[in-house]
Amino acid sequence: MRVNVMRPIFKPEVPDTDFVLYPYHIFHLRLFYKRLGRSDRVFDYFAYVDLYRLGAERGDGFIDLYEWDVEEKKVMEPLVDYEEAKMKAFESAIIWGNSRVVSWWLPRIEIIRDARAYKVFWIFDRNGEKLIMDSLDGKEFSLETIVGTDGRKCRGPFCR
Repeated sequence: MRVNVMRPIFKPEVPDTDFVLYPYHIFHLRLFYKRLGRSDRVFDYFAYVDLYRLGAERGDGFIDLYEWDVEEKKVMEPLVDYEEAKMKAFESAIIWGNSRVVSWWLPRIEIIRDARAYKVFWIFDRNGEKLIMDSLDGKEFSLETIVGTDGRKCRGPFCR
């Protein structure tokens, strides 16, 4: 399976490192604000929409994407479809833009570029403890703390 992956910045310096790919949809949006008695304003906005929890983060730009050939079992399935992700990106962009511009109207929004991409989470052992590392900020978490000793309790489609 070929997927777009956000360029990993951090990787554990341990042999036998595995990974899981976490789904995002990235949008480059352009917001056009009309203003009374003043010049119109145009902003570029980069939204990173989490396709598992339906959260949106603002980015500084469109991150570099690499195409990886991976096994299907290493890719998490998104719980959010394209339309929901697009609406979340628009909502996030409007909230951000309205904090910078006074306008009577909502902005016209144009999608410049968008892509489904996956964030890499490295899974590795250190001193007998299983850890997971975020490839973009380098933070490490104990897998036992995240999942618990008994594994996941909720296994249905409503577990987010």
